[in-house]
Amino acid sequence: MTTPPPDARSGASLAIRMRDIVKTFGSVVANRGASLEVARGEIHALVGENGAGKSTLMRILSGMYAPDAGSVEIADVRTAGSTGVRESGTALLRDVTGWSTAEAIDAGVGMVHQHFMLVPPLTVAENVVLGREPKSGVQLDRRAAERAVQELAGKSGLAVPADRRVAELSVGEAQRVEILKALYRGARILVLDEPTAVLSPPEVRQLWEVLRRLRADGGTIVLITHKLDEVMEISDSITVMRAGETVARLRTSATTPKDIARAMVGRDVALALDAARGPAAASSLATNAPALLELRNVRVDSPR
Repeated sequence: MTTPPPDARSGASLAIRMRDIVKTFGSVVANRGASLEVARGEIHALVGENGAGKSTLMRILSGMYAPDAGSVEIADVRTAGSTGVRESGTALLRDVTGWSTAEAIDAGVGMVHQHFMLVPPLTVAENVVLGREPKSGVQLDRRAAERAVQELAGKSGLAVPADRRVAELSVGEAQRVEILKALYRGARILVLDEPTAVLSPPEVRQLWEVLRRLRADGGTIVLITHKLDEVMEISDSITVMRAGETVARLRTSATTPKDIARAMVGRDVALALDAARGPAAASSLATNAPALLELRNVRVDSPR
């Protein structure tokens, strides 16, 4: 295993430090001594092949799972500043190993999962404030909720109508609602699990604008992905996982997609077909190669 280098930013304070994390599910080892360090105020890409242990590691951070071994520490991201930083510039970290999702949310850690956790019949505002509703007596103060969500949406650049039902939204709009939910609860560390998997190219560009705005506002973002072009475009730092282990930590500006891919799979890989072979080679391949997958008479009865 390659030993990941320390944070390349001189004096950069950490928002997250996870050490020697082990997590098993029966006979399946999801994390085997994984580690992660994320500096405050950066967009950090957590990359690896499917099954590398990325989502499990972040679910441990967000309180969904407790690790079998290892430690989880975070900075006090809500109050860190002149009172939350040592003279050396290193953020005060506190051990939160084994905490609950409620404790993680209260501490300013939010996670947007690949499969959204929204209530379709409710409006955007009702989903965002669910569990933390502004009240008028014992009832939901719907106007106050909509005002709060509209204000937050405007500040964060997450444009979505507060009074629309979630069932009527596009996938990209629903994702914005999930991010708004996390921000409404005070998230300053935001984890996104494969956020572009269901987005169109324009929606991806809009998401990048939102993440850059959050970073500029002092937020810390962890982006789980395996799309190397996106990693190079949006991230500041990269942690690579393979088979449940952390195998590399890289500065995005000092690496290449080929280096990242090599760390992900443990060997040199070709990232694209050799275009130099020309159309004749491609035609020959298409004609002579056996079909690996064939679909016929496929029908999907779905509005999306």
